[in-house]
Amino acid sequence: MYLHDAHIANVVTSFATLSSGLLVTLFWWYDGKQPLRWLFFYLTIIITAIPTIIHHMYPTQQFWTSVDVMSNILLVWALEIALAGDFFTETFYKKFVSVITLINILVVLKLGYEIFSPPTNLFLPLGEKSGFTFGETALILNAILSVGIMAYYSKTCTQKQKSVLKVIVAIFLLGLILATGSDDFIKPAFIGWHSLWHITGAFGFIVFWFFNHLRFSIEGGIENVSS
Repeated sequence: MYLHDAHIANVVTSFATLSSGLLVTLFWWYDGKQPLRWLFFYLTIIITAIPTIIHHMYPTQQFWTSVDVMSNILLVWALEIALAGDFFTETFYKKFVSVITLINILVVLKLGYEIFSPPTNLFLPLGEKSGFTFGETALILNAILSVGIMAYYSKTCTQKQKSVLKVIVAIFLLGLILATGSDDFIKPAFIGWHSLWHITGAFGFIVFWFFNHLRFSIEGGIENVSS
């Protein structure tokens, strides 16, 4: 099976995502102080990495393209649920989970439909040749929501936690830029922009575990705050 150099880079670096998921899951088990909702998030990193690897092995197959995006939706949904559990009151948490779950189920159903009827146009065009698909747009909106939750409730964090949180946001903002880069070409000769996202994201997930480690283990537990 022949793969362009860019796709080989994407496949190889996707294993960084898989490795980071395995590491933070092991860290969760070893430390034992973070809630189960964070274990679920860490497990979704592993779940996401597998279709990502296969998608980049078969980049022209719509099935794996859609499954890859679906798994990423699962990942950001799990992050939203975990963050909501940390910061929202019980009443608002239940409402939030219900709404965000319903929305993302509809997104996944739309992505499933695209397996059999691939879209011919970008959902959010940005110029003549660039833009975002429906799945990418949904991912970005979910990511913005997660960042918004963290930013708003950062007032409940210690100074050290805020510093780590800033690093996390910076990493994933960089990752957002890299992820939108072409995964079909290497420009210039040694930079695969999309593949760099896999490495950047892997570091981000590990730093995220450390952020939680600070909150739940080193500097004590956290309290739910009013929404």
